[in-house]
Amino acid sequence: MNWSILFSMKRYFSFLALFLLLVGCAVQSKPQGGPRDETPPIILSQSPRPGELHFNGHEASIVFNEYIQAKNLRSAMVATPELEGLQATVKGKRLSITWDEQELRAQTTYRISFGDAIGDLNENNPYPNLEMVWSTGDYVDSLRLNVRVVPQSKVPFESLKVWLVASNTDTVQAPAFSATPSKDGIVTFNYLPTDSFDILVFEDLNFDGTWAPESETFGFLKGAASSSDSMAYTVPFFNAFFETPEENSTAFMDSIATLLDTAKSENLGRLTLIIPPANTTVFAWLTHESGYLQSFVYPSFRESDTSYIDLGMQLPGKYTFSGFTDTNGDFLWTPASWYEGKANDPILEEQTFELKANWDLEQPLNFK
Repeated sequence: MNWSILFSMKRYFSFLALFLLLVGCAVQSKPQGGPRDETPPIILSQSPRPGELHFNGHEASIVFNEYIQAKNLRSAMVATPELEGLQATVKGKRLSITWDEQELRAQTTYRISFGDAIGDLNENNPYPNLEMVWSTGDYVDSLRLNVRVVPQSKVPFESLKVWLVASNTDTVQAPAFSATPSKDGIVTFNYLPTDSFDILVFEDLNFDGTWAPESETFGFLKGAASSSDSMAYTVPFFNAFFETPEENSTAFMDSIATLLDTAKSENLGRLTLIIPPANTTVFAWLTHESGYLQSFVYPSFRESDTSYIDLGMQLPGKYTFSGFTDTNGDFLWTPASWYEGKANDPILEEQTFELKANWDLEQPLNFK
């Protein structure tokens, strides 16, 4: 037997086996991860227990089923009534809360709200409206207040804060109770005493846990009472602004007027606006896609009246109708004011329509 040939063949097959092994490793697919974890952490235990009676301690804790993290915990944490020296720390799966040793109020329900500040470590899925509730007395307050937020324009409800503040408060610095709406804009405050509150909803744009009325959109409802029923208070959120369209230059308007006077009728369309009943003055603007702008002031009509405004021959193309209802009669769009307890002037829902050449269009308008 030729040992040199045998040795060469063994080397060949060894090399081939190593090559196939390397190729097999190279073509293996990267293991695919499972679906993204969207489940918030689960509470395993907490002290004091939810609704515990005759508790007068100065520390508390919540243990979750997974590691947690805190986001803006200091600004999100609110104690009602106030607890002096309130602090919170996160370590592993535990949220620890302490406050100065002090004499708590007798026969009083206490609550510490954390908002959505606590979430799991990996994905930061927040535990919604986390809170601790106990009583120093023989019972826990059992009333509630349900809130439904209705925005003027679309908004992610999870970005909003809803505060209950003491009624007739001029300067809003901190809430008595705080929560975040659900995806449907619903908030339920539980364990409330018999009382009435002013409700404030706002978007915390700078994430500092406070309301800046000069720069953060808001809404409110004043004098909402806690109760045992499930009726929801509807709170408007004034998150829309009206900017009066800029008037056209004289030269531009003259050119449009010339075009309307000289163009053949078959190249234009006749436009008539159908004005619905209104019990307050409406300021409105009709804007052509070219920028050609026409403004209107509709005086108050009786509720049974419907009016027609014949605008004659107009440019074909797309038109946008916008405006506001001047509820306070100052001839300006007025924003909402918490301090004066006034809503903003209602903004008309923007409407668009198209006028085609050689058409005779009667366009109904909506004043809602």
